Order: sequence, then C-alpha cells, then structure tokens
Amino acid sequence: MRPKVIVVEGKNDAFKISSIFPEIKVVTTNGSAIDLDAVNLLKKLDETHDIILLTDPDHAGERIRRLLSKSLKHVYHVFLDRDLAISGNGKKVGIEHASEADIRHSLENIKMVSKMSTSDVTHVFLHDSGLTGSKHSQRLRDILSHRLGIGKTNGKSLYQRLHMFDITQEQIIEVLSESSSQEEIRAELPKR
Repeated sequence: MRPKVIVVEGKNDAFKISSIFPEIKVVTTNGSAIDLDAVNLLKKLDETHDIILLTDPDHAGERIRRLLSKSLKHVYHVFLDRDLAISGNGKKVGIEHASEADIRHSLENIKMVSKMSTSDVTHVFLHDSGLTGSKHSQRLRDILSHRLGIGKTNGKSLYQRLHMFDITQEQIIEVLSESSSQEEIRAELPKR
C-alpha cells in the first residue's frame, strides 16, 4: 500500500488535518490560485504516494479539484458537505471549520477515480430518474450526491462524477430507494 498525501487549500486547513492525522503528509495548494511549486511537489509525490483531494466545498475548491485531477495519476477524492464546513459566523466555508468527526466521516467515504469506467449511466437515465430536467432535480441530486459522498453537483458534474467513480444505474436506484423519506423522494420522481 502506498503512503497517502492529503491536499487542502490553505494553512489553516492543513493545521486542522495535521492535528487529526499527524502521521499523514499534508500539502496545501495555497488557495485557489494553485501555487506552481505545490503542483510540482504533488506531481513528484504522485510517483510514490496516493493523493487525496480534500478541497473546500465551494467553487474555488471544485476548480482546484478539477485542475489537480487532470495533472495527477493516483488521485482519490473526499467530499465534505458545505453545511459541515461553514464558519461560526456563517461567512466562510472551509475544511478548517469542519469538526474532527465530520472530517473523519468524510474520509471514510473516499472515492477512487476509475480509469476505465463501466458505469451504465446515461443522460436519458438521469432525465428519466428526475435527476435532471425537472423542478425537483437539484433536490434529488443533492440527496443522491450526499448519500454517494460525491459532493454537490449540477446535472453535468453529476454525470461526470458517476462515470469517474464507476457508479451504476442500479446503485443510484438503490440509494434513492433506501431513503428514510423514500415516499417523499419517490413522490418527486416523475412517473414513467
């Protein structure tokens, strides 16, 4: 098993993660600008380590995640729900604001990028399932994304992540149907 490196955005995020996992190397991107030295370091570490991306659950964090995913080969993704990473005053979003329990829980849901996806999810399936194209689609995507641990998505990013993480139609149907509020979710799905 290869050693792990957790990638976060800033020094406060790094301090938080290092205090929880002192045995794991933490690298910062130095914010949304993504420091070129950090990228070069990660490319070097990628040769011998598994890289775990734990970016902030916001637009900048998603941008960093996309850019690093394209540059690195041994990439894993961890998503933390936005509502778990909001500062006490409600003005900032970041890993540094999440509780230790929430960070540990999110790392239990680590997602590996599938190089050869066998996902059978199609745009038609997403539409027919109500995950795109209806007034309730965003709510259903939020429920599904939360349960699958793939971060907040829009229709396009949902499709990409389902394929990236090799998630099938069957898994999606299972996740949506096992809800404790199954009737509520099903009521929102369009009738076939």
